[in-house]
Amino acid sequence: MTSYQVTWKGPVTRYGGIGRASREYALALSRQGVDVRVEAGRSGKKKPAAGSALARLLRKPHAAGKRKILIYHYLPHTIRLQKERRKYDRIILNTVWETTRVPRNWFPNLNRFDAVFVPSRHNKAALLRSGVKVPIYIVPHGVNTKQFTPRNKKLAVRGTAGRFVFVSVFGFQHRKNPEGLLRAFWEEFGPSEKVALVIKTNGYGSRETEKWIKNKINGYKKRLGFRKTAPVILISSRMPENRLKGLYTLGSVFVLPTRGEGVGLPFLESLASGVPVIATGWGGHMDFVKRRNSFLVKYRLQNPAVSMRSKHAISRLFRSFFAQRGQLWAEPDIGSLKKQMRTAFRQRAVCRGKGRQGRQDVMKFTWNRAGAGMKRVVEQTIRKKSRR
Repeated sequence: MTSYQVTWKGPVTRYGGIGRASREYALALSRQGVDVRVEAGRSGKKKPAAGSALARLLRKPHAAGKRKILIYHYLPHTIRLQKERRKYDRIILNTVWETTRVPRNWFPNLNRFDAVFVPSRHNKAALLRSGVKVPIYIVPHGVNTKQFTPRNKKLAVRGTAGRFVFVSVFGFQHRKNPEGLLRAFWEEFGPSEKVALVIKTNGYGSRETEKWIKNKINGYKKRLGFRKTAPVILISSRMPENRLKGLYTLGSVFVLPTRGEGVGLPFLESLASGVPVIATGWGGHMDFVKRRNSFLVKYRLQNPAVSMRSKHAISRLFRSFFAQRGQLWAEPDIGSLKKQMRTAFRQRAVCRGKGRQGRQDVMKFTWNRAGAGMKRVVEQTIRKKSRR
């Protein structure tokens, strides 16, 4: 066990990708022999199994006589740095961002950390472009390739039998571009074609229920003038990971014309499942999404406010985060998206080949690799600070 103790403060009890990543980072660091304790705060309702490794880390007390390191996995402007400095010898931020610049209210805290962890080259570039001066280290996400595997039984979803299935997993927000996905699918595929789009999504508040999301989608469909279309199947109930893995293998291809990703964990999980992806050719996922394993959608960079003002916007905007001056993200080309969806549909053998290659490509993206990288940087940060 290390001569220092890491306290991991993050959303480890949250559902969804950010909660999964936070849990996996903390557990991976612990498996590397680091003395880790976890504080979850009020960040969710996913209760760890009694006796599990995470449950033990959540109960662990502060260690006496050891250097104390804080890894903070919340938004940087929410930390009370002066208070935390009295308790910890080093404070490291673990963060992610999706546009070309981080929000202004992240400063001045960003340059008061001892170091920053980010999961992709895209993230590091955004922080440097924004004026971050403290050391920035890339610690890539991992994926559980034993859990997400091509051998997983397909999730049974009514209306998909005998069809080429496009699968998409995302939160129902503007950054994920649900309107672009729906419009491309409706315009490209007719009701007589053996194809279906299965969307696993969720809202961001008590009123954003499955009914609310369906009303948004149906209203958009009506505005575009579509009546009979190939089926769009919506799943918005919470899905445990043991069912999510079968959703990926249900898909012939995974599709998400996102406007910006810090990582894109569903892309990693889909590729690990042997399912290729159709993705915008810009963002954090480009560290592992390549032409050899995916279908890339053309794009242009623009200020997020442009598409937010569009009549096509149908989901939660999060304008205060993403539409600040100087921020840019990708606007996917609808024609390119339609072309890549049609190519995947027509060229089944190519699609399967990209899926096999994707599985092979992400095998190295393990959480243990992430934990080992994080441990090295923690110890480097301790040494660098000691020499000042």
